[in-house]
Amino acid sequence: MSQRKLPRLLVCIQLLVCSLFTSLSYGDALIDDIRSQPQQLQRDYAISKLAQPLSEPQQLAVNAFIAKQFFEDSNYEKAARYYLRAEQLAAKHGTVIEHSRYAQMQGVSHYYRGQDLTAIEDYLRAIEIIEQIDKPIIAAHLYNNIGLAYSGADQIEAAIASYSKAKELYDEYGDEYDQVNIMHNIAVAYMDWYRFEAAFDIYEQIGDSFERLGDTIGQAQMETNLGSIYQSRMDFEQAEIYYQKALVKYQENGDRPNHIVNLIRLAELNFVQGRFDAAYTQMRDAQAQAEVMDNLHYNSNIKEIEAKLLFAKGQYKQAQQALREVYTMREQVTDDKASPAISLIELLVTAAQGDHVKSALLYERYERQQQEMLSNKIASSLNDFQAKYNATELQQQVDSLKQQQQLDKLEAQQRRQMTFLAAGILILAFISIVLLFRRSAERKATAMLEDKVKQRTKELEELADQLSAANEIKSQFLANISHEIRTPLTSIMGQAQAIIEGDVPAEQVAKELRVIYNNSQHLGELINDVLDLSKIEANKLELVISTVSICSLLADINAMFQPSASQKGILFRINNKLPASFGAEFDYIRVKQVLVNLCSNAVKFTEQGEVELAITADEQGVCFRVKDTGIGIAEDKLDAIFANFSQGDNSISRRFGGTGLGLSLSQQLAQIMGGDISVSSVLGQGSTFSFYIPCRCMEMDERSNDTIQAARALSFSGEVVLAEDHEDNRRLIERLLTNLGIKVHSAANGEQAVELTLQHCPDLVLMDIQMPKMDGLEALNLLRQCGYTQPIIALTANAMTHDIERYKAAGFTNHLAKPIEKEEFCRTLEHFLNVEIDARAAQSVDMSDLHESFMHTLPREIESLVSAHARNDLDEIKAVAHRLAGAAQMFASQTIAELVCDIELAAKYQDKEQVGVLIEDLANLELK
Repeated sequence: MSQRKLPRLLVCIQLLVCSLFTSLSYGDALIDDIRSQPQQLQRDYAISKLAQPLSEPQQLAVNAFIAKQFFEDSNYEKAARYYLRAEQLAAKHGTVIEHSRYAQMQGVSHYYRGQDLTAIEDYLRAIEIIEQIDKPIIAAHLYNNIGLAYSGADQIEAAIASYSKAKELYDEYGDEYDQVNIMHNIAVAYMDWYRFEAAFDIYEQIGDSFERLGDTIGQAQMETNLGSIYQSRMDFEQAEIYYQKALVKYQENGDRPNHIVNLIRLAELNFVQGRFDAAYTQMRDAQAQAEVMDNLHYNSNIKEIEAKLLFAKGQYKQAQQALREVYTMREQVTDDKASPAISLIELLVTAAQGDHVKSALLYERYERQQQEMLSNKIASSLNDFQAKYNATELQQQVDSLKQQQQLDKLEAQQRRQMTFLAAGILILAFISIVLLFRRSAERKATAMLEDKVKQRTKELEELADQLSAANEIKSQFLANISHEIRTPLTSIMGQAQAIIEGDVPAEQVAKELRVIYNNSQHLGELINDVLDLSKIEANKLELVISTVSICSLLADINAMFQPSASQKGILFRINNKLPASFGAEFDYIRVKQVLVNLCSNAVKFTEQGEVELAITADEQGVCFRVKDTGIGIAEDKLDAIFANFSQGDNSISRRFGGTGLGLSLSQQLAQIMGGDISVSSVLGQGSTFSFYIPCRCMEMDERSNDTIQAARALSFSGEVVLAEDHEDNRRLIERLLTNLGIKVHSAANGEQAVELTLQHCPDLVLMDIQMPKMDGLEALNLLRQCGYTQPIIALTANAMTHDIERYKAAGFTNHLAKPIEKEEFCRTLEHFLNVEIDARAAQSVDMSDLHESFMHTLPREIESLVSAHARNDLDEIKAVAHRLAGAAQMFASQTIAELVCDIELAAKYQDKEQVGVLIEDLANLELK
């Protein structure tokens, strides 16, 4: 196995960069907010911040923070991804040094993963950036990093060339630590080239420096390399002594990468001495240590030793399998997947298995590789000789030049006599050149102006083409969505008219109403898709993270698609590879929305065969795969299917319907949650969509899966004080509580709520937040001061994550969002009230009279908003809108509810112009 030196300098640079993240001039307040969270929640909290509207400087600060967190957790793949985003933002909003550092940290992340060639590309990009300013020591660090990466990729000549550039800069600008470190790296490169004596000479020069500088890790690395040198000299006793010394230091310093390298060295040493059991033990120890690190070099070297040990034990098939894994890993980091050592092992294994033909071919390959290595060494020696020859020839040229200088001095005296004469001629020539240059400049300026006019004309033509294409896409979308809306609308209107005119027999009315309901649901889903997409593009979509039972989620999906699949004559099945108690933390609604889109498409585009939803999980998250045997997607259409308003081609829309929003919306939702959707497909054979979401997984209480069903069969005993300022809302919730067997005391404001609570001392208080006279927060504080210790639940339409956190921090026991979801409502009450089995709990709440009452009072509320806007009273507008928001979501249409919520939000942010537009839209609605 070739010698490797871990990038000790890279670790120092990484720690320096991480320390500088906290001093970014922009985003300080945002980073402080993130750091105020518990340590284990900071990264997830920072990721959620990226889903909110942030300025680009703030995005830079947050991406840099997240990258640092992933790097410290050894998740180098995700660290590189966030460093890339930080680099792109730093190009516009950061300094040159910061821009270069983020590119460099991508290289460090790729280097730690064993992706040396990719790391080199990142380092070269960082050098190109840093060359804009005069920072030679940073350039030296980068050249040193490039040398390490070249060494990792077995390109030793290129590594030494990079080290040489770094050494020149360190000798002039670096300190003793830098100079010792670069000599150490050069010694490692010599060892990779099997020039052990040259490396030994270097260590004799710098050996005491590590101890003097207090560099324990550097001293341990030197001892590891000295062990390799003694091993090359066949002095196994000295080699083992040095390996053991280094191993102790790595363990004391918690240096896992170097610890792994040293265990690999000891395993090789014991193998050479025929101590196979000891070698196997050390190999397994290194393998266990390497499992937590995603480094292809370590894993390939461990597998190479394992193959040799298995061969020595006579386990030839297992050795052959280990070699195949070595080839696979080496292909990912270098073009030369088969070194002579690996070819020799494979030759021996194949011969032992009796395959003499293949053994002969492997022997030829081994001989060829040995010859190539010998040729490379000869070429290197010739290069050294050529360099020495060139140096001698250069010295001769220098001596010749010195003689020539003496002659030049004599001739200079003669030239001075001609100077004055030549000066006059030069002045005239200069004037002529200036005139000619001016005329040439004028012609160039004219030509440049003509080129700019042509370029601008071309750009305008391209812009016109883009606008034309955009208009075509818009027209196609409008045609598609018009068809999608008119189709169910035609059915709704036709069925409704038939019922009104009495054309439908009484016994079939329920069936026709179900048709109307199903088509209405389809219209609602279509509108929700468009609105969700608008929220995503406006950065207004927030995630609501909760603990979700995977079995419950799959049950919902199965109930939704099993009937439609059966109706089409295809099989819809769920392949759940997770235990029944498996749970995960994510946004249930958004994950379900993505799965519904993917499964809906699969069922829609599958004429025969089956649709399968498979679920797997790993330590990082959950993966859902939707596989169908449908029409498939052409390879040249795969990139377009995630675009807005796009399907495979226009014929797809004509045959199957759809607006082309589902996959675009799903992909954007997946990315907001930190995940991704990928697709593979064969035209005419089917498609597979893989939806991966990173999340925390855990075991759940088995009873949680049955909570929803249980809630429907529960009734309660106890007293509750209900504080709600809107009369219709208050009547609805009071009716719901009464149906559940609960005694209710209702209050219209905070003062009444405090009086009723102190008078009756109820088991639970449901407290609205914004109320007249005294709001919910003031009422909460007053009740606590008066000694009331029973639970108080916040009851509000403000269901944003930050609002919920604020209510809980203020002292509320829990939170319930409006509009009221009966099942969630029952689940919450179950924690605070006595539960009894009662059939009344299954009864639904009749809200028809409440709906009529709300719609009757709504025009008066709209007049209040118009009047307040005329007075420019934003506080009044916010209060009225908040009072309407919860009730509108329960008793009015979705359009009215969203308008009222938007009015409240615009008033909160003092956007007077937007408030006026929204109130006008609300006033112009036809109220039904």
